[in-house]
Amino acid sequence: MQRIKLMLSYDHELSLGGAESYDLNLFEPTQQLLELAKELQVPLVLFSDIWSAIRFRDWDPDRFYNPYRAQLQQATADGHDVQLHIHPHWVDSTYDGETFQPSKRYKLADFRNDPPPTDLRGIIRRGFEEMTEICRSVKEDYRCIAYRGGGYNLEPEAETILSTLLELGIVLDSTIVKGMQYHSPVNSVDYRGMPTQANWFIAPESPLSQPAKAGMYEVPIAAMPRTVMNNIPFLIRRVLHKERRYKSTGFTIGSKASTKTNRFARLFPDSAWTVSFDGHARTAKDVLKTLRYHVNQHRSDSIVVCAACSHPKFMGPYQREVMKTFVESARKEYGDRLEFVTARQIYDDLDLARNSHAADSLRADVS
Repeated sequence: MQRIKLMLSYDHELSLGGAESYDLNLFEPTQQLLELAKELQVPLVLFSDIWSAIRFRDWDPDRFYNPYRAQLQQATADGHDVQLHIHPHWVDSTYDGETFQPSKRYKLADFRNDPPPTDLRGIIRRGFEEMTEICRSVKEDYRCIAYRGGGYNLEPEAETILSTLLELGIVLDSTIVKGMQYHSPVNSVDYRGMPTQANWFIAPESPLSQPAKAGMYEVPIAAMPRTVMNNIPFLIRRVLHKERRYKSTGFTIGSKASTKTNRFARLFPDSAWTVSFDGHARTAKDVLKTLRYHVNQHRSDSIVVCAACSHPKFMGPYQREVMKTFVESARKEYGDRLEFVTARQIYDDLDLARNSHAADSLRADVS
């Protein structure tokens, strides 16, 4: 019998272009998600944008850093999982005492030629250390063992990124969306041509699409192709149900650079639907259909490990209802075959310490 392990993961981050209220943009919707998870008896994985906290500790500790730290500690203490997410633009963003001005350098690769400690490796290492300190303060056996790239981005410096993560004992990645092709003024990804198996190891020196015997274990975000035809109902609902949109007071880092051409192109993307509760135009049936497609595409695999990927900054009452209905429907459809898991559970269940190049690092106390 095929087993399905699904991470309900959330990119715990501010709107990257700016936010009028940190509470409305991040802390309040995350708290609502934690309460819903308790009701549904499911664990969450918060991939938290740690470099925002590093900068706000100096910029605005009372309004952001302190509540950020407290929220991650609460989530960890309550049995949820907190793992590493990096949007490196924070490194050289500026703050005027009221609001932050985002840097134009969006990807880790944009920092490849910087001197230490804000070079690519230094940014990852500092984020790892900060995350470990915050979470280990309430859970002694906490380990930072999983990563999701900001903007779904690993390339063009994947070898350096992955080798640095493995050196730190981070052996699980959940960045890749099979079939996704995405271009914006600040970012570009192309995950077409990924392996046919549900999960695979990635060696840092090899292409992301080439399965390896050991290395980084990939837990892809579950997805299905996005076509013109299956995009039409989405476009209609997006117009008809604007009242469902969560008003988080934030805006994206690329919104000011967006052109009419770019906005039109986003209506008909050559991309992928993901298992996600974001937005106001998708239903629980849509999300379940995406999971069903992903599982069926890997029917020959005895175990399918995958992730849902959502963002608290996009989630209000409607989106939480979609999440609730999805969880209940998925349990009904898959029964005992489906398990909602954390990254740490995957790490333990699959013995990833033994199966990665980082086994020695994982056995060491990295604090």
